[in-house]
Amino acid sequence: MLDTLELGRKVEKNLEERMKATVKEGLKGFSGKLDGAIYYYHPHLKKTLMRRAPKMPHQPQNDDYREISRQIKALAPSEGYRSDFRIYLNLLRDRDESVLLPSWYSLYVKMLWAMQAKYPEANLKTLTKEQIIDQQLPCRTVKTAVEDGLLVPVPGYQYLINTI
Repeated sequence: MLDTLELGRKVEKNLEERMKATVKEGLKGFSGKLDGAIYYYHPHLKKTLMRRAPKMPHQPQNDDYREISRQIKALAPSEGYRSDFRIYLNLLRDRDESVLLPSWYSLYVKMLWAMQAKYPEANLKTLTKEQIIDQQLPCRTVKTAVEDGLLVPVPGYQYLINTI
């Protein structure tokens, strides 16, 4: 017969085994961190994705990228502008299936970086929505971005005229 202490250990071990987090393929609702990795479900790809949790040492250029990311988010594009980017991205995917951009926001950020490369005076650290409109920068609409060469032309882009 098992003594009480040994039985207690077996019950405790069994509970530990049942409490471990596991991930099944295609489990849509699972997201979070586990064993140094980050899991999340991507609805467009219809897959649960995993990436390593970043372990980056502090470097001065990281502060620059953080400030730029915050400034881009602070631009807060209008809902019409976002909708135009979603439509543009769908048109781009219809034309070229190899386009792997996950969302309109990644395309938007890519366009802003391309604009800074083409127009160095448009500094992403200090860019504001008012500056974009006042200086008639090409990122003010999807149409002007395509016409300026920041985005690839696709059929129907000329109707995407909502301003940022």
